[in-house]
Amino acid sequence: MLYLIGIGIGNEKGLTLEGAEALKKCKIVFLEDYTNLVEKETVTGIEKIAGRKVEILGREAVEGEKKILQAAEKEKTALLVSGDPLIATTHVSLVLSARKKGIWVKIIHASSILSCAIGESGLQAYKFGKSVTLAGWSRGYEPKDAYFVIEENKKRGLHTLVFLDIKEGKCMEAKEAVELLEETERRKKKGVIASETQMVAISSLGRKEQKISFGEIEKLKKAELGKSPSILIFPAKLHFLEEEWLNYFKL
Repeated sequence: MLYLIGIGIGNEKGLTLEGAEALKKCKIVFLEDYTNLVEKETVTGIEKIAGRKVEILGREAVEGEKKILQAAEKEKTALLVSGDPLIATTHVSLVLSARKKGIWVKIIHASSILSCAIGESGLQAYKFGKSVTLAGWSRGYEPKDAYFVIEENKKRGLHTLVFLDIKEGKCMEAKEAVELLEETERRKKKGVIASETQMVAISSLGRKEQKISFGEIEKLKKAELGKSPSILIFPAKLHFLEEEWLNYFKL
C-alpha cells in the first residue's frame, strides 16, 4: 500500500488531519526533497507525528521508483511531498507504476504553491496563463523558456507565474532570476523585460517569514525581497481590485 501525502506549503503543520492519520499507519516513511527544500525542523516534526524515522529521497530515487515500489509491495508506505502531491509529473508517473503493479494507492492532497501564491498575490486566478520554471544557467546551457512564456502571456493579457530553479540543495534567489531575464532581454531585444516592468516577488510562502513585494523591476532589484524559496509573478493589465490589493506591498 502506498500513501502519497502532501505536506502543504509550510512546515509539518501543513499536513491535513487525514494525512497525519495515514502517516501514523505507515511502517515506512519517505520524504522527497528535490521539488522543494524541506527544513530540518520540518523533518523532525514529521518524525514526531509518524512516530518513526523519515528517509529522505532525492530525484534519482523517486524517479527510479524501485525503492518506493518495493517497500509499498510489502508494507504500508508513505511518500511525503511538499505542496500538493500530484503537481509534479514525477509523482503522477509513480502512481501509474504502482497501479500497474497492483499496489493500492491513496492520494492525500494539501495546499499547493500554485493556489497559494495566486491567492496571496490578490490576482484573479482565471487571468493566469501558462506557468514556467526559470532554470539556472551553466556552461552550454542557457534556457530561455521563461522569457518566451512571459512574452506570450503578456500578448494574451495573462499573468505569468514563474517558479525558480532548485539545484544542489540551493534555491535560486529572486534577484538572480531577474538578472537572467534581463540578460535574455539584452540578447533578444523583444521588450518583454524592462526597468519599469512590474513584478510580484513572494518569498518563504506559508512560513512565518513570508514576504510579498510588488513594484517595478528596477526598484525590486534594490530592495530586500526576503528569504528563498521564492516565486515570481509578472502581471498583465491589472483589474482595479488586483491593483488595490498589490498596492499594500508596493515598493
